[in-house]
Amino acid sequence: MLTFPLHSLVRSVLVELGEGEWTVEETDTWCHVSPPTGRARIQGWKLHVSATPLSVPHVLHRAAEVLVAAGCSFKFAGSLRLVDEMTSAGYDRAQCGKIITAYPRDDDQFRSLAEELDAATAGLPGPAILSDRPYRKGSLVHYRYGAFRGKPVLTDDGSYEARIEAPDGTLVTDHRKAWFAPPEWAALPLAGPPGRAAKPPAVPGPVLLDDRFEVREAIRHSARGGVYRALDRKTGREVVVKQARAHVGGGLTGEDARVLLRREARNLSELASVCPELVHEFEQDGHAFLVEGLVAGEPLAQWVRTREVEAPDDSGMVPAEAVALAADLTRLLVEVHGQGLVYQDFTPNNVMVTPERRLVLIDPEWVTAPGTWITRAMTPGFASPEQFAGPRYGPAFGPESDLYSLGTVLCYVATGVAPVFAADEPDLRTHSERIRSLLEAVTAERPAARLLAPAVVGLTREDPARRWSVRRVQDFLDGLGEPGTVRDTGTRPPGRAEWLRLVDDGLTYVLRTMADPADGPKRLWPAGPFGDKADPCAVQHGAAGVLGTLVRADELLDRGDLRDAIARVAEWIDTTSADVPRVLPGLYFGRSGVAWALYDAARHLGDTGLGDTGLADRAAELALSVPVSWPNPDVCHGVAGAGLAQLRFWYRTGREEFLERAVECADRLVAVAETTARGVVWPVPDGFDSALAGARHLGFAHGVAGIGAFLLHAAHETGDQRYADLATAAGQTLVAEAERGPWGARWRSDVAQEPGTGLLYHWCSGSSGVGTFLLSLASATGDDACLELAKEAAAAVHRVRWSAPTAACHGLAGDGEFLLDLAEAVPDGPYRRWAEDLAGVLYQRHTVRDGLLVIPDETGATLRADYQTGLGGPVQFLLRLAHGGPRPWMPRS
Repeated sequence: MLTFPLHSLVRSVLVELGEGEWTVEETDTWCHVSPPTGRARIQGWKLHVSATPLSVPHVLHRAAEVLVAAGCSFKFAGSLRLVDEMTSAGYDRAQCGKIITAYPRDDDQFRSLAEELDAATAGLPGPAILSDRPYRKGSLVHYRYGAFRGKPVLTDDGSYEARIEAPDGTLVTDHRKAWFAPPEWAALPLAGPPGRAAKPPAVPGPVLLDDRFEVREAIRHSARGGVYRALDRKTGREVVVKQARAHVGGGLTGEDARVLLRREARNLSELASVCPELVHEFEQDGHAFLVEGLVAGEPLAQWVRTREVEAPDDSGMVPAEAVALAADLTRLLVEVHGQGLVYQDFTPNNVMVTPERRLVLIDPEWVTAPGTWITRAMTPGFASPEQFAGPRYGPAFGPESDLYSLGTVLCYVATGVAPVFAADEPDLRTHSERIRSLLEAVTAERPAARLLAPAVVGLTREDPARRWSVRRVQDFLDGLGEPGTVRDTGTRPPGRAEWLRLVDDGLTYVLRTMADPADGPKRLWPAGPFGDKADPCAVQHGAAGVLGTLVRADELLDRGDLRDAIARVAEWIDTTSADVPRVLPGLYFGRSGVAWALYDAARHLGDTGLGDTGLADRAAELALSVPVSWPNPDVCHGVAGAGLAQLRFWYRTGREEFLERAVECADRLVAVAETTARGVVWPVPDGFDSALAGARHLGFAHGVAGIGAFLLHAAHETGDQRYADLATAAGQTLVAEAERGPWGARWRSDVAQEPGTGLLYHWCSGSSGVGTFLLSLASATGDDACLELAKEAAAAVHRVRWSAPTAACHGLAGDGEFLLDLAEAVPDGPYRRWAEDLAGVLYQRHTVRDGLLVIPDETGATLRADYQTGLGGPVQFLLRLAHGGPRPWMPRS
């Protein structure tokens, strides 16, 4: 089916008004419309016009007539699909509804256009835009002060953004908050009473809804509206209040969030035995509100994760408990289907587990009778194949669709893994087949999975008519006793051959998807919504990280296609890296890692008789240009990362100036260390222009562990006892801050967090990164306490392998590197086998793309080449697992 041609509406206006010289440029998201003369301002008051998927043809046509006649540049969402997305309940709440953006040439034109656009679109529907001030109450026309072109800035965090300029010349972030918050120096362009306050109150007072419900705290905010914990003044009980904003989530039916909330209220009444109590519903200021009884407990998704992590062993949920839970989940659907209804979105996040372990269904907004025409709700991994294959709006499927979802929820209960898989292209394996493959992979380790596997397989058959019935599931569960010894499934776990297939295919995929450097691309590989704003040359999301993996692969595999790619990537980085407003020091987000990767590539190409003989010298000069004094002390963005790179160049070149600069880094870290009653930390200054400002992290990427690791290296090279003492103090801090238990050792991200909260496992801010440093400290000092804690950290990362992402930064690849480090230090331990277990999980996650087996990125659903968040890190880990060798991105690697 063809996409609705929104751009043709605008082109028709240009033709009607005789404006043939205007340009219309389409991107993946926006369609930009510009007059033949004039250049957009840097910043100013801009106009946004809201719409719904149903009203957008009328709104766009009318707005285009006004804007083209006035000679004003504008942009609009390029497709009806994007309009649907940008007005959906899950869209960024500050941005929801911004379908058209107009860029007036001055404030006089702004005022005239605001009035004309309001008159042209009056009476048409669209959601209120939370970041903006409405022209009048109920108007589709909104405005805010912000960047037009903006001034491009490379931030201290290593990403590019367009900023606005304050009157004193400083460049500030163009914040898009979910309330109208213009800069203090931007005078409001329109007089009269605002449709919404210009700023939220400094100290918000109590909010009373319907003269009855006193809001105590926000549980969550979304484009759809808030969910609040409140006090019912009439009864004295705590309740949950849900808000639904007008015209959000309407889609092509016009049934917006308010309609869904009213349906949810009806369903709470009909399913009172398994859902929260319906307390009240009302409307206020055009919003719909639903009040329901507060259900104590946590979502099933979180409950299962907690059970998995904190179990006394690594065998997952206790089988008897899993069977009892499966029976209770089945009874929930029996109750729903007994009312002649289908749930449509039966997932672990829509089931609450109370402290008494009673199950309660929540958010029944999509519950309806089979055959009712309705917008279908689908949660990836838990929806039936017919839901995905069918149109978004159509008759609701029957109970068999819910039964498929029950099977996926039981799979999650039994395995601890959400059955979400990156799609094969072309489509080779069904979702059902992927679930069976997952069960085969985990049943040898998790008795509950083996016990429930027949029900999971029976419920998740592709053909709805062949799925197990509720009665068959109940009979099966009633017949289960305590499982005996788990028998061998006969499935051989992935080994060296499979790892090397992932490596070879992964490398081939990286080469296939690389942009041609000769075309002068801005990036060699796409990196996703956040990564695409980051330095395209850096290690984290850019070409240097991938280059490091290609060099290591060619050293081990001797592939001519890799060598050619290395030369082209290195040349592109060498040329592109010069085009930067300033040099940042970080190893992963700054130029330290870029210099490192270029130098290694130059050495490797020189050894093979290829490459530019001057590349190594230019890489060394780039390393010498990196700042060694910087407000951020960490590895990823700051001083410790620069210091690691300087030591790397010292080892590889023997040039004293690199050692001297490494000493400057170490001295800086000695000077800014903060000793507290809890130990030593390195804060990022509060006033620093960074998302990390004020952080006092413990992990490797941004905190104590990574800084301690650099100081330990510096102490080894210089013999300076100050560095060794401070590294030891860092280790003692991490020992004191560890949370230990049968699950292993874990750490929270920041010392400001409450102990026992925010516990993490991976390289960036958790167990494998902290364990990496503690192992190095134990090797250097002989400290058995550090070694034991590193072993406990390894147990923790091994425990969460099935639910961990794939990536190096916070996932399996980084965890696996740490386990290989530990295997070298403690060869008689289980750590090599544990690293192989992680490789097995990576193999189980693979997708097939044009015949290649490829590991998805950290989302589990898409493919990226990035070293830290995509394919580069897992390929590097598997290379080391198969061939041995040092840890990458360490000075002596």
